[in-house]
Amino acid sequence: MKHDQQKDISVIIPAFNAAASLGDLVRTLLSEQAVNMEVIVVDDGSTDETWAVLSAITDERLITLRQENQGVYAARNAALAVHSGEWVVFLDADDQIAVDFLQKRVRTAREAQADVVIFNGWHVSSTGERRHPVHRKQPYGQMFTGHEWIRRCVNQKEWPHYLWLQIVRSAYIRENNLRFQQGKSHKDILWTVQLATGNGRFYFADRKDYFYISNPASITHRQDYYDIRATSYIDLIAEILVLSAQPQHHTVRRSLVRHALVETRHFLGLYRRKVDNPQALKTQFRQRISLYQLLPGVSGLSDVFFFLKLVRKIYLPARR
Repeated sequence: MKHDQQKDISVIIPAFNAAASLGDLVRTLLSEQAVNMEVIVVDDGSTDETWAVLSAITDERLITLRQENQGVYAARNAALAVHSGEWVVFLDADDQIAVDFLQKRVRTAREAQADVVIFNGWHVSSTGERRHPVHRKQPYGQMFTGHEWIRRCVNQKEWPHYLWLQIVRSAYIRENNLRFQQGKSHKDILWTVQLATGNGRFYFADRKDYFYISNPASITHRQDYYDIRATSYIDLIAEILVLSAQPQHHTVRRSLVRHALVETRHFLGLYRRKVDNPQALKTQFRQRISLYQLLPGVSGLSDVFFFLKLVRKIYLPARR
């Protein structure tokens, strides 16, 4: 695909059976005239009218790709492979955004001379009520290196990994050879960790330009999805531990392992209460992750108690 000039920004949207919401989002983005944009939508094997909705929008700034169903992370990778913007924003097909969303993000990122800007958003009820900000403890108005941000997030116990909070410089993505790992869940967390371990310039803006609407019918709350989520946690924890062991990350090794321990708490919560096949998950966890790897993440009494619980539930033989 050829591009005459570099765009200011590429908006990447994976879409699967999103006919009900996608048109409104795309039209909202395209209504902005002050930004030289491209909106890349990847139809990930939809079986509804998603492709018809896209085909009805006749704006040359909209780029549409179509693939067999491979999941949102594969769809994002397909868009990354063809994008031409100076900056990249990742949205989901049912997202709602503030007025002048792109213009203000690009202006903030350029003025800060950042590689990544982390914005804020609102948690919104299904009836449209704004409940609370997505995060509260970030260093608003300040610039940190990625490694400084890792340490701060772990110490503050708040690491906002949501893709839709980010605007990322394309050159930074290329320099660090960043791509999404394919899988069902939690790869946005891994992307954000890898974004930070690249140790670029991170700026933080408290502009709440995104509205996160809680959806009780989401796939993540389905009973048959809990085992998939638990397996994804195992992948995530193992990958964070691999990153922590790399020599270039030695100054944040302990912080990364502490973060892996936090994700292990999430895994154990699912394992103890909601999964259908605990024995298979226990075996998989033990094969991928050793206690020795997690031990440097223990940093307080609460971690000690959790570590002992993990040993009892996962690593000790079951009582007969």
